[in-house]
Amino acid sequence: MVLCFQGGITEEQMLKFMGANTHLSPLQAKKLLEDEEVGFAYMSQREAVPSMYSLIGLREHIKKRPPVATSEKVQQFVRARGREAVVAGFYHEGYEEPLLMLMRRRGVQSGLVVKGEEGALSMTTRLRSLTSTKGFPVNYCSGFRSLNVASAHEVDGVSRESFNLEVNAKDYGFEPTDTPRTDRSVSRNIELGLEALRGQKGPVYDRIVLNTGMVDHLLGCDGAQDVSLAMDRAREAIDSGKALTKLLNYLKISHKVK
Repeated sequence: MVLCFQGGITEEQMLKFMGANTHLSPLQAKKLLEDEEVGFAYMSQREAVPSMYSLIGLREHIKKRPPVATSEKVQQFVRARGREAVVAGFYHEGYEEPLLMLMRRRGVQSGLVVKGEEGALSMTTRLRSLTSTKGFPVNYCSGFRSLNVASAHEVDGVSRESFNLEVNAKDYGFEPTDTPRTDRSVSRNIELGLEALRGQKGPVYDRIVLNTGMVDHLLGCDGAQDVSLAMDRAREAIDSGKALTKLLNYLKISHKVK
């Protein structure tokens, strides 16, 4: 499940605009995850946990963030037999440790929380604001990763490595760039994303590479122990057309999966 930042464009809006099926059941999502031509799935809480989704009206009435708004970020709608990881975004300081605690209780091998732009998952390549002094800075990451593939329920604490850091994109060779402004336009967001997936270099391309490579590295994914190699792998997936092909396959196959 992916949660988008407050007041922005959601992944569901973009996928629906592009023609994908955004009403997948957990079983359908499982099949897409296992399909080598796709390998990912978007699933709405609407289909996965209708009872929780039905609380939207109440939550809008409350206004303030209820506990469920935090805990829902680490739900597992689909479980894997092998290595599992969970990534979630946060904004307010104090939520990062409870989120990581919930991830550990899920039994995953790796967990990561990111203070992305506007509380979303996306790390940025823009320079850190000199006037920002309260709380963690954007691009702050905290998490854990197991040093073997045993279930986290079996890990004794020694085999799990914890970490926290602030990611400075400039340290990894990215030029500082401002966040592309899209005026909350679904079509404009899609246009910029597709241009990047077609290999057009620029701020969006850099952000995809930074986030993909860094997240793989921090989670301890195979072949990503060296962060530079992890980012090179992300570039290769884009430049070769593999990443775009998987997205286009998803748009078609999401309607055919039973």
